[in-house]
Amino acid sequence: MSWVETGVTGLTKERADSPDRNSTCGPDKQRRSYIAKGTFANPAKESPISLVGILKGELLSRGYHDEIVDNLDLREDNTSVAVLVNPEARLTFILFARMDSTPNVVIVGKTECYPRNG
Repeated sequence: MSWVETGVTGLTKERADSPDRNSTCGPDKQRRSYIAKGTFANPAKESPISLVGILKGELLSRGYHDEIVDNLDLREDNTSVAVLVNPEARLTFILFARMDSTPNVVIVGKTECYPRNG
């Protein structure tokens, strides 16, 4: 996540220690999530569209693929969203950035359902 921290201050990282209780996984499976939140380091020089574009480019270079239904619904002047999936790693990332309130940046990573341990 160091590639995110350069343009974002106060980045908090929250790893779910327990499985997602609201998931649709079967009783013998579970899903995990990870959330990072932060604020633009220099809001006057930042743009949600460009930050999400940079993050998206980084994930694309790591084997992720776009999962967009309608790109026009996910982008406005002050808000930008991208959803990327890595089918081999079975991970999905949701990238969200906005100007009007903090945290400006939210990154959510979720696993697909996988077998529970023991």
